[in-house]
Amino acid sequence: MKGILTVTVLLLFCSLAFGQGFSVGANLGGSYNSMNPDDPTMDNLTGLGFGGGLVFEVDFLPMLGVELDILYSQYKYSYSGELMLIGDYDITMTYNNLVVPILLKYKFAMPTISPYFVAGPSIIKNLSGETEITLMDTTVTADFEDDELELDFGIQFGAGANIGVTPAINISPYVRFQYNLTGDLDWTDGFKESMYDILFGINFTYKIR
Repeated sequence: MKGILTVTVLLLFCSLAFGQGFSVGANLGGSYNSMNPDDPTMDNLTGLGFGGGLVFEVDFLPMLGVELDILYSQYKYSYSGELMLIGDYDITMTYNNLVVPILLKYKFAMPTISPYFVAGPSIIKNLSGETEITLMDTTVTADFEDDELELDFGIQFGAGANIGVTPAINISPYVRFQYNLTGDLDWTDGFKESMYDILFGINFTYKIR
């Protein structure tokens, strides 16, 4: 958290010292989450998540800026299978995450609606999580242990559009792709799983300067 606060303060300082604008706001969004355990006996685990948080934007040039988000994001992964002589089972893993993308933003200067592209790294910190297993009409849940909660690094890229409501207020719908570069789960020992998320949502920002 200290590192995130430091980056936020640096962005604010750079905006005030060198930038052309600084905006703050809020985010509300969802996600499609996918995990491929690289296990030939299993299909992908997929699910829908949601989240929201704070948004900070710095404009260094009319068409170039940086966006820093500090978000709570819930990612969910579900899988259904069958055990021989026992029956069907369902597994759902839910992660509560702190996600911090730091994105370079290239904007097209257009009146009212301005499209943009973003790309950059993201920090994905598992804060807590739960596994739910249903077998033979019986459901069992268990929380993840501390050593099962990861600090991962990903990369995001995507597109959106700034919609000017007033000269200071923007609404910005977006779609982004996030790939987890360091995901490694204990229960898939011996396999190299891959994890990605399709992120969608809307930012509400107010231009301070």
